[in-house]
Amino acid sequence: LLVWLRLLWRLTHTPPAYPDSLSRTQQGLAHAGHWALYGLMIVIPLSGWLMSSAKGFQTVWWGIWPIPDLLSKDKELGHTLAELHEALSIGLLLLIAGHAAAALFHHFFHKDDTLRRMLPAR
Repeated sequence: LLVWLRLLWRLTHTPPAYPDSLSRTQQGLAHAGHWALYGLMIVIPLSGWLMSSAKGFQTVWWGIWPIPDLLSKDKELGHTLAELHEALSIGLLLLIAGHAAAALFHHFFHKDDTLRRMLPAR
């Protein structure tokens, strides 16, 4: 739910411009990285829901609302989806680490406003 609210905010509010010190390639990579973060934050919960369905476990949203299974029980498919879910999760963690490392690199080595532009009060 929160990622959808954040995505709505992102689509309706123009982000600050990239610093002039970023090349077009770096700007493209930053843009792609941000959309990859959003994509993974949507795809990972869906892959977990599919995995739970295939393994025969009911998915319960916030421990309160059971949501319907998307697939019938299939042990082999459940195992495959578990591996996919894990790989996507590791990818998200690596992307988050890379995002943080890039921001810190720009802040401490390039001494530009990349890190400061992320803060709400600029």
